[in-house]
Amino acid sequence: MSKGTLINVLLLVVSIGLAVAGQLVMKSGMRSVVAKGGDLELKDITNPVSLVVRIAKDGPLAILGIVLYAISAVFWLIVLSRVDLSVAYPMVAVGYVVVVFYSWLVFKENVRWFSWIGLALIVIGVIITAQGLKSKESQPRQTPQGSLVKTIEADSGVKEYRILTEEDSGSGFNHESRERDSD
Repeated sequence: MSKGTLINVLLLVVSIGLAVAGQLVMKSGMRSVVAKGGDLELKDITNPVSLVVRIAKDGPLAILGIVLYAISAVFWLIVLSRVDLSVAYPMVAVGYVVVVFYSWLVFKENVRWFSWIGLALIVIGVIITAQGLKSKESQPRQTPQGSLVKTIEADSGVKEYRILTEEDSGSGFNHESRERDSD
């Protein structure tokens, strides 16, 4: 696994982990809100200030959950800058599995057998989709000037940028112009 791919995986884990933690903490906070004042109703939305005050007073963990979820969104933006959406977004499904398992284990929610089968299928789908989780550095990209550029990370950590020409078959490089930089 290349350094870039490892970083992408770590960023995904942090983003998904914070989102899961946010959901679980929000649920815990809302359980407190319901225990102290009953279920929220659709009409509660008509007075948002009162609703927020009630949640902050009776279930402050719900507010913390929102903050965790917001931090996960920042990490998600970093992920999106580095990984194709078609690969990154299915990874979010891992969070579904963790949330259902935690909800069953800690919140004592009833999870039926066919839900477990569905979660197993999600895990299989994530494993298959994860095969496309490569660093963008290893894939040719088009520059604004229209040239294709491939970034190669050498063992020494030096990145080498090679410009691909139309004559390139994809496996070799005919253009001698290259740029090197070190991070």
